[in-house]
Amino acid sequence: MLRMLMFAACLVFGGESAIASTGQAEPSPAPTAASSIPLTILSDVMGKVREVNVLLPLGYETSQERYPVIYLLDGGMAQDWPSYSARIGAAMADGRVRPAILVGIATEDRQNELTQRSTDRRIARQWPNHGESDRFRRYIETEVKPQIEGRYRTNGDDAVLGESAAALFIVETYLRQPTLFDRYLAVSPSLWWDREALSKHAAALLAAHPEGERQLLLTIGDEGGQMQASMDRLVAALRNNPPKGLVWAYEPRHSETHSTVFSASAIDFLSRAYPVQEPVNP
Repeated sequence: MLRMLMFAACLVFGGESAIASTGQAEPSPAPTAASSIPLTILSDVMGKVREVNVLLPLGYETSQERYPVIYLLDGGMAQDWPSYSARIGAAMADGRVRPAILVGIATEDRQNELTQRSTDRRIARQWPNHGESDRFRRYIETEVKPQIEGRYRTNGDDAVLGESAAALFIVETYLRQPTLFDRYLAVSPSLWWDREALSKHAAALLAAHPEGERQLLLTIGDEGGQMQASMDRLVAALRNNPPKGLVWAYEPRHSETHSTVFSASAIDFLSRAYPVQEPVNP
């Protein structure tokens, strides 16, 4: 059991910047969008100054167009932001993804900010500070999103993208607060957390969902075990009782590892959420 918890710790809390099967960082594409804009938010909810990064689409300064917003979790400069802002900016510039405002939301204590409180005493002993996902969600809702919507020309359509523990947070947010975003893009969510409790509650949470047009895209790598079992349970709940207005898809990528699946699927997910032709309206 100790070995399992140590492996699980790796899945949830480590490796968010590992994007190549060799374990080496993937080269960033040449810049194709405006420079990254660092923002700081003096957060009352989190009780400290927090890091947020913004990338505006090409042409933003010379147009009056309003844009959708893509929120990238683990979006700090020491996390996924440098690589994925370059990759996503390139995908927008070359016509694979509709132009959008990209916002990186940095995490600091991932087990605290991205997980729900666990009833498992072993988890509580190993990560005593875990379980404040509700607070982090409130920070996004009441401080990050209002800042972005007040500063930039947004069009009211937004997506949230992340992997591993961030994807666990995304699935939890979709199930518990589905109106926070329009599109939920979750890559290998760590649904093993708390003895798979979130997936076990999925059917009841979905049954209580309000009607509304939303999008949910799910994938998983080759993790197997509790990761796959909990994903299968979530997918079964979606198939049995999909909320009215939800467009969703589950496409496993079992040829990818936990370290490579985000790199393999992030742009594909965004191109489906924001296609250049025939956009999907939330």
